[in-house]
Amino acid sequence: MIIYYKGAGVLANVALIFHILFLLAILAAFKAVLTLPGIAGIVLIAGMAVDANVLINERIREELRAGRALVQLWKLATSTRCQPLSIRTLPLFFPD
Repeated sequence: MIIYYKGAGVLANVALIFHILFLLAILAAFKAVLTLPGIAGIVLIAGMAVDANVLINERIREELRAGRALVQLWKLATSTRCQPLSIRTLPLFFPD
């Protein structure tokens, strides 16, 4: 991502590293045992974060090519891509 997205890729990778370190710190604080399914979950979370970053960065590039103002870019990129994901995950936390 660093090569393709330049500055945004650097920020995305730094955020991903901090996310994984924060997750491992929480696991260490609770003295949780890291099993193979736990490692697979961490890899899945990292993959989902990279996918979300790619979608947002591509949307920003599309809007830049269309001539939109820089102020509107972040709102457009995150509102249309992240909202359906949050709506789909809410039933997982609030079952019937």
